[in-house]
Amino acid sequence: MPLNQWIATRRDFLKKTGLLAAGLCLNPALTGAKSVKCRFGLVTDPHFADIDTLGSRSYRESIRKMDECVALMNEAKVDLLIELGDLTNGTPEGTTRHLERIEAVFRKFDGPRYHVIGNHDLDSLSKEQYQSVVDNTAIPEGSTYYSFNRNGIHFVVLDANFRADGTPYDSGNFHWTDSNIPEAQLNWLKADLEGMEMPVIICIHQLLDSGEEREGGEYIGNGSQVRRILESNPGVMAVFQGHQHRGQYHLVHDIHYYTLKAMVEGSGPDNSSYAIVEVFDDLSMAITGYRRADSLSEIITRG
Repeated sequence: MPLNQWIATRRDFLKKTGLLAAGLCLNPALTGAKSVKCRFGLVTDPHFADIDTLGSRSYRESIRKMDECVALMNEAKVDLLIELGDLTNGTPEGTTRHLERIEAVFRKFDGPRYHVIGNHDLDSLSKEQYQSVVDNTAIPEGSTYYSFNRNGIHFVVLDANFRADGTPYDSGNFHWTDSNIPEAQLNWLKADLEGMEMPVIICIHQLLDSGEEREGGEYIGNGSQVRRILESNPGVMAVFQGHQHRGQYHLVHDIHYYTLKAMVEGSGPDNSSYAIVEVFDDLSMAITGYRRADSLSEIITRG
C-alpha cells in the first residue's frame, strides 16, 4: 500500500524540508481534485540473478517483486513504465539468461516500456548484448540514451556508464565510482532540449544531485556539467534516479531530484520498491510510493 505522503514546494523550501524530515502524513482531500496530464510507473535496481543472497540483496526474489510491480502498474493503467537501471546483476558466466528472464516479466506491462542502463547491467555484458535483449518502445535498439514524448511531457533517458576517459562500460571494464556523461552525449542533450516547449522529465541511473565537491562515488563525475544544461532549460521539472539503493530527495535550483529505493534490498514482498508519478495539468506532481518507496505529494515544479 502507499506509504506516507510528503509535501515539497519550492515556494516554501524551509517548511518543505521540515515536513520531509518529520514524514508528515497528509490528507489527500486537502490537495483538491486535479486533472492528470500523465501517469507513469518507476522501478529501479532489481539486480535479478539466480545467485544466493549477499548482505541485504535478495537477488532471486526480484523476479517475483517485479511481477507484483508490473501487475499493479497494469491495474493502475499508467501511461508508461520506466526501469531506472541495474535490471540484472552480473555473474561469472557472463550470459544473458538472467536478463532475459527479468525482461520477460517486465514485458508483461501492457503499455510503453523503457529502460535506463545501469552499471550492474554491464558487469558481464556489453552494451550491445544488453540492448539486444531489452525493449524500449519505438526507440532504435542501439540507443542507450534517447528521448520521447508522451501526453505532452518530454522524457529524456541518459546513459552515464562511461569512464572518465570516455571509454564505455563493457563486461566489467569499469569501477562503479567512475561514471560520466561524455561530450557527445552532452552535446546531444543540449540539442535535444534547445527550444523545447514541453515540460521535461529526466531519467538516469547514477546520481546527479550533488555539488562539484561530491562528484564521484554514487554521483556522476561531471554531474555539474549536466546540471548546468538542465538548469538552463526552464522546462526541466524533475530528475528520477536509482543506483544509491537508500533513496533520497533534493531540490536543486528549482529542479526536483528523486532517488527511488532499490527493489533488490531485503527479503519478502514487503521489502520491495516501486512508484507511480502523476503530472497534473498545472504541472505540479505527486509520487505515490509502494512497499518501501517514499511518497511525495504536491510537488510544485518550474515546468
